[in-house]
Order: sequence, then C-alpha cells, then structure tokens
Amino acid sequence: MTEELTGEQKLDAIRDRYVDVMTPLFFPKDPIGHDIIRYFASLLRVVGMEDNGWDPYAESRAILDDLNSLMQIDLPPDRFPAPDRTIFRLGLVFYNHIVEMDAPYEVLTNLLRFALQRGYSPNPFYQFLSEKEQKQFKKRGLFPRQKINIVKKLGTEAGIPVGGIIEEFYRGDLRNAISHSDFILTDDGFRCRNGNWTGAFKISYEELDDLITKAKAFIGAFFGLEREARRFWGERAGQVIPYDPIYKGLMEVLADKDGLMNGFKVHWPNNSESTYRRTDAGIDMCNCFLDLPNSTIQLFVGQYARQRDPFSPLVEAGEQPVYTKIEGSDAEARWTL
Repeated sequence: MTEELTGEQKLDAIRDRYVDVMTPLFFPKDPIGHDIIRYFASLLRVVGMEDNGWDPYAESRAILDDLNSLMQIDLPPDRFPAPDRTIFRLGLVFYNHIVEMDAPYEVLTNLLRFALQRGYSPNPFYQFLSEKEQKQFKKRGLFPRQKINIVKKLGTEAGIPVGGIIEEFYRGDLRNAISHSDFILTDDGFRCRNGNWTGAFKISYEELDDLITKAKAFIGAFFGLEREARRFWGERAGQVIPYDPIYKGLMEVLADKDGLMNGFKVHWPNNSESTYRRTDAGIDMCNCFLDLPNSTIQLFVGQYARQRDPFSPLVEAGEQPVYTKIEGSDAEARWTL
C-alpha cells in the first residue's frame, strides 16, 4: 500500500504502522506488576546524577528538527545550483544521525527488558554480549548493527517485532559510506567507491528516498510515543498510588512545566522519601541508586523502627505513619487501598 503513496501520505502511512508496532512497549498492559520504577526508568533514561549540559538527547532532537526543516525549504537557485542533490545531502546527514543515536536503541531495549521482566540498565545491551564482545565494548562501544540484533532478539522473545521495522531502513553499508564520507551523488543515484573496504555499491535515488523516509517515520513514531507516554503519566502528577506493600511506600509521579513526567518520588511512612528527577538543569537523584549487578534501582527507605509496627517496619509500634507532602501541595501523602 505505501508503495502506491507519495510524499507526506507515504510518510504518514509508514509512521502509523511503526506506531502500532511500538505502542505495546510504551504503554504496557501491566506497568505496575513488574516494578513500575523500572518502566519509569526506561522512559526517563535513568543514568544516575548528571549536571546540566551532559544529556545529548535534547540536542539530537534539535538537530533532527533543524535538518528536517531545512529539507522543506525552497532553496534559492543562485546559491544552490543542484537543489535536489542538496536535499539528498541533508537527508543523508539526517539518516545517519537517526541510525547512530543511542537513546532510541537504549529506550527500546529497556522497554523490551521490562516486558520480559529482565530489569533495567543504563547500558541495556552489555549482558546480551558474548565474552569477546564485552571485552571489545570496553574499548570501542557498540555499533548500530550489534544494538539492532539485540533489539530483534528481545523483540522476538516478547512478540513485539520492533527490530523488524528498524531493519526496513537500516543499511550498514550506507551508514559506513556516510560516516566515512565515501560517497558520490551522480545523475542516477548514490554511489560508494569502496564501502569501507567491503566493495563498491550503488543505490538509486528512489531507494535512497525510501530509506530516508522510513528512518524519518521511525524516529517520528519514537519521539511521539515517548512524549505521549510521559504525558499520560504526567497527567497523574499530584496523585499517589501504593508502591511497596511491605514498607508501605507511596509512588508519586513528578511532571515538568509542560505536564510531561520527568521523575518520580516514593514517600515512606517514616517521613523520608526517594526521588529521581530529570530537568534542563540536570538530574537530581536522592535516596536511590543504580544497582547494576541486579539490573534495578534501589531505594533507601530511611531509618527502621526500633520496635516495628505491623503496618510497616519503618513505623514505631503504636504510632501513626508520617509521610512527606505531595509535590507542590500542603497535602500529606496517605496510604489507602
């Protein structure tokens, strides 16, 4: 069907199909049962404490927005004698930025791990590498192909074919040619001279446009779902839900000025709290830490009671639980079932 469409119709049709594939990851049927903090961590890309100016995600979005806008402009012929080729040159940079971005692979892999009950990690690929690959990773990181293979493997296990949609536009030889500036745009298409020593190849402009369009549809679907998932939870800011049935912790979603979830807070009945929040000024992480060996986030619960009340090990026998106030409110959090 999409082959019969052109332009924005084709882009919209592909993006809608990609959204359908990825929606179960961003909106799982049971976000609570497998520890909702691991799900939130996947959406928020929890990496620990971080100062302002160290998160490349926002900059990557800005670059892609700029490139996409530039590709829509009617270029003045006196400055751009071959405007069609200029658009394709911008498209190649756009394409390569998408396939090289870390965040989409990391978020999708962690959401797949959540679906499979395999915990959360800021480096979600490492445990799925062979011993040889783990040694190489420490020296040079991972190539997109390795990340895609892991996404495909986990997607197959989860019954969510997200790796298949990435395969629709990812070409390792094209990625290498762009990265190494080893290509020429000719009258009949894209040519690579030696393919980073793997051999010369050609791609027609029609096929190249198809690959760029599908990459654009993918990143548009990813950005849209990521934002809508954070908006869905951001709308629940100011509310608390039972989180820990033993210690009686209460989970509160935190939201930014746009109403998007940007963190979470767990209120404990001994007047302490565990908080994670990502803002433009950096990351605030209080009374919680990444537990990499166990693929999770551990929370500090504060001081235990000397004589524990049946309600919670954090409450002194015979005393009432005391929770901190809900964000931006004078109301104290309360345990209710």
